[in-house]
Amino acid sequence: MNAKMLELLEGDASKYPKFIEANFPHIFEKLIEYWGTHQMAPYLDELMMSKRTDRQGFPPEAATEIWTISSLYAKLRPAEDKGLGTDVWQTDVETAHSDWKETIFSKDAESKDQG
Repeated sequence: MNAKMLELLEGDASKYPKFIEANFPHIFEKLIEYWGTHQMAPYLDELMMSKRTDRQGFPPEAATEIWTISSLYAKLRPAEDKGLGTDVWQTDVETAHSDWKETIFSKDAESKDQG
């Protein structure tokens, strides 16, 4: 077992991603690298629900470990979890607000250009 990963899991060996470590070492390394950063939650989300259409998906063992890590991460670091644990409706509000601002500002800029 990787000591750093075990430390990140707060010593909970039952959550250790053995299958991922053995079969997907690049993912295992990214989990360690991203843990505690703003990149972790989006990375976990992308692993669980890829936006790419050319993906076959993970074997059940890997999918289970990814889900376990994601759930544990959300519990251990809730302030940093901005992925599936967020309020979907709040995300939509933020996106709509951003889009609204962009529309208003672009209309103001067009008016100034024409005036």
